[in-house]
Amino acid sequence: MTNLPPVLYRGSVKNVRGEVYAENLLFEFSDRYSVFDWGEMPDQLEDKGKTLAIMGKSFFNYLSRPGNWQNIFTTPVLKETFSADYLAGLENSALFKKYSRHGLNHHAVLNEASWDNATLEVKNIKILRPSFDDETYGYEVYKNKPVNALVPLEVIFRLGLANGNSLSKRLGSDAAKWKEFGFDSVQENGKLLKTPMIDFSTKLERGDRYLDYSEAKSIAGLNDVEWSDLQTMTHLIALNLFCFHHELGLELWDGKIEVGFVEGVNGNREFMLVDSIGIDELRLLYKGKSFSKEFLRETYKGSDWYKNLEAAKRDSLVSGGDFKALCIGKYKSTPAKLDPEVKKRAESVYKSYSNAVTEKVIGQKFFAEEFNLDNYSKRYL
Repeated sequence: MTNLPPVLYRGSVKNVRGEVYAENLLFEFSDRYSVFDWGEMPDQLEDKGKTLAIMGKSFFNYLSRPGNWQNIFTTPVLKETFSADYLAGLENSALFKKYSRHGLNHHAVLNEASWDNATLEVKNIKILRPSFDDETYGYEVYKNKPVNALVPLEVIFRLGLANGNSLSKRLGSDAAKWKEFGFDSVQENGKLLKTPMIDFSTKLERGDRYLDYSEAKSIAGLNDVEWSDLQTMTHLIALNLFCFHHELGLELWDGKIEVGFVEGVNGNREFMLVDSIGIDELRLLYKGKSFSKEFLRETYKGSDWYKNLEAAKRDSLVSGGDFKALCIGKYKSTPAKLDPEVKKRAESVYKSYSNAVTEKVIGQKFFAEEFNLDNYSKRYL
């Protein structure tokens, strides 16, 4: 794409382009990738940016269509997997009725003529960063009930507790901690939950920090109605995506979304889906095996760099310093480039998944026919 607007912000995997006060901005997805919150890694993955932009357009398109909401609770797999009371509560919710009539509100500006590229046009919303003083973040700005602004939370849905999930690591075998998250007992890994749950972490701090419910509600400045609506919205999105992937032969276990505040009624704000959804935000299984970039993390876990990175993160908790700077400066350690075969596998993950998604949403593929789930499974799983 030529004649792109100037770069406002360069992230680890995407650039934001446009003017500060413009009505719309442009997400430019790059071929960069990141693991362990390191930021840009030494390799680039061919066409990764294009796949992520296409995935984002596909999911915004899909979730915005009322017809893709109306029948999800008649899907047998939902009834077989999750509790009847849980499903009934969501099916009877005002939000489900709204999505069934109008679709899900989101910030993407979709133009099918520009589907096949690495950019996504979005409505411009405010990023209100918390204050930072004496190693403490302050969220006073959210007490003023902003609208057209990013909610300062990463919202995580857990349909199951996959092996290695962060919630189980945090709660361990402490039954009281599990009870705080709505569980009667310590939950076993490797199983889908009869009643999925929502988890929260910070979005605008130096590093992601997991939150209990009271702090998540407080820092975002949510009242009781808004707090309930945010969770209901997330549950509904999770179930719709679960059904979507089930039809592809994939099993969705967890994922994360970002949302923005919009004007509501009766003094309550409403929410719209923002940022993007793609394979990097979802934990998927195909034929019982992980289907994601998780193998890239596993590739690095045995390296000296990973050991030094973990040590640097522990140091940063004590000193308050930046863990990446500590890893480079104190431990003289940076990640190595990927083995060519590992790199090729990663590129195949993104292209195969993108083809599967777009064929379902718009009946079209943007990458070679060889990139499909079955071929990937035969070669790598």
